[in-house]
Amino acid sequence: MNRNDNIRWYHPQISREDGEELLLNHPKKCNGLFLVRGSVSSPCDYALSVLYNNQVNNYQIRRHQEDAFFSIDECVKFHGLENLVNYYKKNPLSEGLVLTEHIEGSLPPHDSLRQGHTNLLHRATGRGAYTVVNELLRTDYHGSLAKDQNGQTAVHLAAIRGENEILSSLIHHSFNVNLRDAAGFTPLHYACEYNFPTTVRLLVKLGKANIQARNTDSGVVPLHVAASNGHKEVIKELLSLNAPVFPRTKEGYLPIELAKKNKHEECVMILKNYKAPEPKMKRSEFYHGTLGRQEAEALIRKNNPQNGTFLVRFSERNNESILTLFHEDKIFNYIIQKKDGFLFIDDGPLLKSLEHVVDYYKYLRDGLPTVLLNPIPPKPKPTVPPISTLKKKNQKLSKPLLQLPQPPYSDALMNIQFKSDFSSFNNNNNNNIKEKEDNLISASRLSLGVLIGKGEFASVFRGTLHNHDGTETQVAIKTLREEQLDNKESFLAEARVMTKLNHHCIVKLLGICMGPSLQMVQELVPLGSILQYIDAHSAEINPNCEFEIWAGQIACGMQYLEENRLVHRDLAARNILLASKWEAKISDFGLSKALGSGNEYYKASQGGKWPLKWYAPESYNYGHFSNKSDVWSFGITIWEMYSFGATPYGDKKGAEAITLIDRGERLERPEKCPQYIYDIMLRCWALDKDDRPSFQELLNFFMSESQYTNITELLSETT
Repeated sequence: MNRNDNIRWYHPQISREDGEELLLNHPKKCNGLFLVRGSVSSPCDYALSVLYNNQVNNYQIRRHQEDAFFSIDECVKFHGLENLVNYYKKNPLSEGLVLTEHIEGSLPPHDSLRQGHTNLLHRATGRGAYTVVNELLRTDYHGSLAKDQNGQTAVHLAAIRGENEILSSLIHHSFNVNLRDAAGFTPLHYACEYNFPTTVRLLVKLGKANIQARNTDSGVVPLHVAASNGHKEVIKELLSLNAPVFPRTKEGYLPIELAKKNKHEECVMILKNYKAPEPKMKRSEFYHGTLGRQEAEALIRKNNPQNGTFLVRFSERNNESILTLFHEDKIFNYIIQKKDGFLFIDDGPLLKSLEHVVDYYKYLRDGLPTVLLNPIPPKPKPTVPPISTLKKKNQKLSKPLLQLPQPPYSDALMNIQFKSDFSSFNNNNNNNIKEKEDNLISASRLSLGVLIGKGEFASVFRGTLHNHDGTETQVAIKTLREEQLDNKESFLAEARVMTKLNHHCIVKLLGICMGPSLQMVQELVPLGSILQYIDAHSAEINPNCEFEIWAGQIACGMQYLEENRLVHRDLAARNILLASKWEAKISDFGLSKALGSGNEYYKASQGGKWPLKWYAPESYNYGHFSNKSDVWSFGITIWEMYSFGATPYGDKKGAEAITLIDRGERLERPEKCPQYIYDIMLRCWALDKDDRPSFQELLNFFMSESQYTNITELLSETT
């Protein structure tokens, strides 16, 4: 019996019912009697029908991607239907059920087999006999099997020889260019190995060859083959056809690593200097930010999805972005993983951004059940308006109530709103304090308590202020080192301005005590800085809740300073204090200066220890400080929050950070920071100060963005 007889178990034109009847009434009628038929429900798949104990068992045989790989119930994958059948002749499909005899039928389709026999078409192609090949194709001759003993089709042989005319004819007659041979290689692999750039282009452009086809054993793709062999023109051709530059083998090797290993320096430089084209899709078309799996799947089904409908979301549970994809009434979720600053799905290539990931899978399935076709856009995120559309300075801001997140937030948060007007709320508890015109407080009215903070310019103590009516107020007392004060009179003049400030998002300066040491008496803010709070409660913080509220309150306080022509000069997370979990206040105006009329910036005349990592370029270069340099510092401050207290620029010194900034580099997006928040940071760090948003704009953005709009109700619920 020859090999062809062993695989004539295929019955193409037979239904499930007819197959069962044929098995039940066949003369052989033994356990394990079987046939393979085409699947009626899925045209590209097959079905296996097996007789066992006078009953017929039916198994769906699934094809994987476009090639001859098959499995039953997604278990072991087999290259070629003949290998699947042979496997289950030795291994049971279920207890006691193995394949034995088959009902004689026809040969399976050539593209379903791993190996076959050499035929006339193989021989003509192997000799480069274009006329003979054309004559065979004209008479519709395809031979008994389209694969030879090496599992290679005529397309393989044409690619190995670079026979482009023959290859064009084969493609014109619909020959499959993506079949793998017994060694696991496609024709495109061989065109790359034998250095035929024009054949590569022909296969990809005319034949629609899969540019990312992987070898079944090693995971090598065509670009790996070209790089490993040093074929620079083939590399250029593949890259021009949008092959990703960083595919990985099963062992994790990149093409550039194989080129280095084999000392192909020109190929290394081509790969190193390659710039991927800009993606065609924008993040705003598919990215939803934080969204749970059930919410995402419900959103997709709500939109009457077709195959290829998708969205990308951020999963707080996985701390990763997730691709959620609809195909054949099923929804698939793929984690978009991170490696060395790149993104990837499963064993896919390393890609530069989410936009590049989506762009890649729009054109190639590469392991997904389908390509990405129909993005579901998110509800539009509020954005900072351009400067040309700024609201008038005193225009009142408003925002509709947004849907709140689900638990773990408590029921007490469900009716919260976040107002930009907090004038009715005052947590200073200083109504009983009789303030004099000069805001001076005598030392006899102060009792110093425990030390709660210490810095370069001052030490801070918890203390008690004894009011004129006999009551007491808990305060913070900042004792200043007089050697740090260049001009006491100038400082006192500034302090008088500061005591007039009255805003819910700014630590209230109650007055000045002149001696024996100079002391600033301030509202007591009990929870300390947000850095201290983050360090102690990081596991409890949701960046989309607390951080957005704090950012909005900082912007609100800084907008108040902006209106009053004051600059802070030391805005940083260490100088943002928390009166409660939901109430941030700006502190430490020791370096603030009142702007004179007509001046848009304050120029520092003295040097000193400046916090350079928080400073705008015009500040560290020229000593110029303005509300726009404070905006730069605001960007650094919220970066500190979203990075959960990390130091800007890491261990780099201030001068090293300046070098990075001057050459156009900026802090990277923290993992927990949504892209739309990072976009605001980048605007704050614009080199030209006129390109930075005002605090009015930032306030408008965060008031619109926050899911919490009534801080007064929140505070009443939590106190």
